[in-house]
Amino acid sequence: MISNNTTFYIESTSELKAFCDELQNSTWIGVDTEFMRERTYYPEPCLIQLSADIGIACVDVVTIDDLTPLKAVLCRQDIMKLMHSCSQDLEIFHLLFDEIPPNIFDTQVASAFLGKGDQVSYAALVEDICGVTLHKAHTRARWCNRPLSKEEILYAEDDVRYLSEMQQALTAELEKLGRKEWFDAEMQAITSTTVFAINSRNAWQRMNALQQMAGRQLAAAKALAGWRESLAQARDKPRSWILADKVLVRIANTLPETKNELAAIEDITDGFVKHQGDRVLAIIEKSLDHNESDQPTGPGRPDAREKALKKELIAILDAAAEKARIPPSLLATRRDISAMIHGQRELAVLQGWRYETVGQKLVEYLNKNAV
Repeated sequence: MISNNTTFYIESTSELKAFCDELQNSTWIGVDTEFMRERTYYPEPCLIQLSADIGIACVDVVTIDDLTPLKAVLCRQDIMKLMHSCSQDLEIFHLLFDEIPPNIFDTQVASAFLGKGDQVSYAALVEDICGVTLHKAHTRARWCNRPLSKEEILYAEDDVRYLSEMQQALTAELEKLGRKEWFDAEMQAITSTTVFAINSRNAWQRMNALQQMAGRQLAAAKALAGWRESLAQARDKPRSWILADKVLVRIANTLPETKNELAAIEDITDGFVKHQGDRVLAIIEKSLDHNESDQPTGPGRPDAREKALKKELIAILDAAAEKARIPPSLLATRRDISAMIHGQRELAVLQGWRYETVGQKLVEYLNKNAV
C-alpha cells in the first residue's frame, strides 16, 4: 500500500506534467473525481485524485487549464486504473478528454460479483477489507470553492488511498471463485464509450416511465425527450430545469393541441407555455406519424397474463442470483425481463456467463409459456 505521508497538491500544468512523468512507470493508478452538478447539464470537474506507488496527488482542475499530461497517462492501456463506482468519474473524463480511459478496475463492481451487494459504498468496502473507518464530514463539500481546507484535501486523498489494497484483495477472491472472467466482461461493457454518448436520439432511454407507453404517446414522449436533451445541452442546464420527467410524460399522454390545453396540464408554468409552447405543440403534432424508424411503437401497459409471466421469470432470476450469491441486478434488470417477454433477444442476460447462469432457463420458460 502507498505511503500515507507522500502527498501532493498540484495547481499548475508544470507540476502536473512532473507528477505524470513519474506515473509513466506505474502498473496501476487509483483515480477519483470531485465535481459539482447542481445548476448545470454537464458536470463541473473540480478535483482529480490520483494514487500510485509514488504517492497521492490532488489535481486542482479549477486552476489548471491544460490536462494533456494527465490524459496521456490515464489513457494508456497498459496501466490499470482503479476506481470505485466509476460511471460518474468516467463521464468526467469523457467530457475532458473525449474518450474513456481503458483498463478500468471498479472495486464496487468487483464486490458485487463477490456477494457484497450491488452498490456497496467505498467507506463500507474500506472498512471491510482494510479495517479502516473513514470520516464522512465532507461528503457534501463545495469542491469548486477555493481554497480547500486541509480537512477537505485529506478527505479527498482518502478516496484513492485504499484502492490498491482493495483491488488486490478483490482480485484474489474473484480468481478463487472463478469469476474474474465474469468481472472482466462486465467492465468491458460498462466502460464502452457508447454508454456515455447521450444525445437527442437516445435520450428517452433513461426514462423508465416510457416503458409503459405505446403508439403516438410514446412517439411524442421520445421526441420531447430528444428536444429537451438538446436544449439542456445547449444551455448547459439540468434537464429538469427545462422540463421535469413527470411533466414531460403528462404532456405526451395528454397530447394537447393548443396552448390553453398545454397550460391546463398539472405543473406546467406560464413561462414554459409562453416561451416553449409553440415548439412543444409542433413536436406533438409531428408525432401523428409514429411509425417512423426512430419512433417504434412500445409494448404498452402489461395485461394480467404478462404480469404473471414476468413474476415467474423474476422468481427464476432471483433464485439463480441467490444460488450464485450475487445481486439479481447483476444478471438482468426488470426492463430486460419485459424486453424478453416482447421478443427481444439482443440482451446481456442472453450472452456469455449470464446466459449460462440464468438466461437459458429464462428462454426455456418463455418458450413453454409465451404470452
